[in-house]
Amino acid sequence: MISAVAIIAGSRRLRASAFAMFFIGALAAALAPYQGLIAIKLFGFSDAQFAAIMVVGAAASVASSLYTGIITDQWASRRSTALICAAITVVGVGGVYVTRSPIAYLLAATVLIPIGFALMGQLFAIARLAVSERAPAERDGVMSLIRAGFALPFIVVLPLLSIAIGRGMGLIHLYGIVTLAATCCFIALYTLLPKDGLEGGAETKSGLSFGQSISELAHPRVVSRLLLIATLVAANTIYMQTMGLIFEAAHPEGTARTARLAALIAGLEIPFMMLIPWVSARMSKSTILLGAALIYAVFMLLFPRMAGGDAVWLLALPAAMGAAALLTLPIAYFQDLLWNRPGASSSLQSVNQVTSQLIAGGIFWIGTSLASYGLVMTIGAATAIGAGVTLRVADARATRSTP
Repeated sequence: MISAVAIIAGSRRLRASAFAMFFIGALAAALAPYQGLIAIKLFGFSDAQFAAIMVVGAAASVASSLYTGIITDQWASRRSTALICAAITVVGVGGVYVTRSPIAYLLAATVLIPIGFALMGQLFAIARLAVSERAPAERDGVMSLIRAGFALPFIVVLPLLSIAIGRGMGLIHLYGIVTLAATCCFIALYTLLPKDGLEGGAETKSGLSFGQSISELAHPRVVSRLLLIATLVAANTIYMQTMGLIFEAAHPEGTARTARLAALIAGLEIPFMMLIPWVSARMSKSTILLGAALIYAVFMLLFPRMAGGDAVWLLALPAAMGAAALLTLPIAYFQDLLWNRPGASSSLQSVNQVTSQLIAGGIFWIGTSLASYGLVMTIGAATAIGAGVTLRVADARATRSTP
């Protein structure tokens, strides 16, 4: 970890990526645990409409992430793209806070925020290029630390939000907080990221047309892995969507408990994330992901049954253990899968996130249509285990068939 910190401190590209990732994490920490409450309780959308909003927003994110990943590989110019994405995020969340209207929320959730969040893929691509000549262990350590920077704000922001909401702060003010975070992200990128994006040196352009790049990403080997990993990550997405709703129904202080548990889980995730490079040096990434799915499924199955009591806090440990791998390993997995396409491979991480939202949205709709939020968690746990087993088998077969 000390080595990774030193490497990041010595590179403007890595410092820009780390600071920007921290502020994106602050934005997510303020909104993600409350997204169901904001859409359904604050703006009056139904369960079915909320599911549709998630699906549309996810589709917009897929398109924007793929486009920016391919274009930046073609042009080898990432600074302007990152700044545009950050600016769009500011406009999206700021518009909701200023107007406080369901229409502004709908526009932000389905168009502006999904487009802006293509920035995450660009940050991972910038970081990957900065450590491309490092040893694999150093490279994985840096990427894990930058990803941990996304989780760090959950430890600070969520407890403060818990106190503020407990004292009567309205949910709409969350958008004031995230507008500030998005603005800080833009400032960090503008001031720290070198104008050539490269601190000297040169980046090789992909040499592929847009159609050729799409064909490369559409290869069955890539698409199948993407869908399986997205199904794994959907388990975490489902937790973020339903935790507040389950807590509110199970406990009088449900809203405040949402922030406390999310903060506890995020805090415990960080040391587990720091262990990922050590573990991945000793076993395959798909094996680790399968183990993480099994552990996280335990949390998902027990949470709806324990949300009303104090024993629920014990579930933070399996939740953090599982989430640390589910949220960190896909980055390295995709970059290994398309090692010579930093923009496209990193955009797959963003596509993975939004594809998981599509899958989670479908599971949310099925679960709430048939029964309750608890069934949503149960379906999410079962599909995550199935995806983990399938990915492990597929990678084992691919390894055996490699000469």
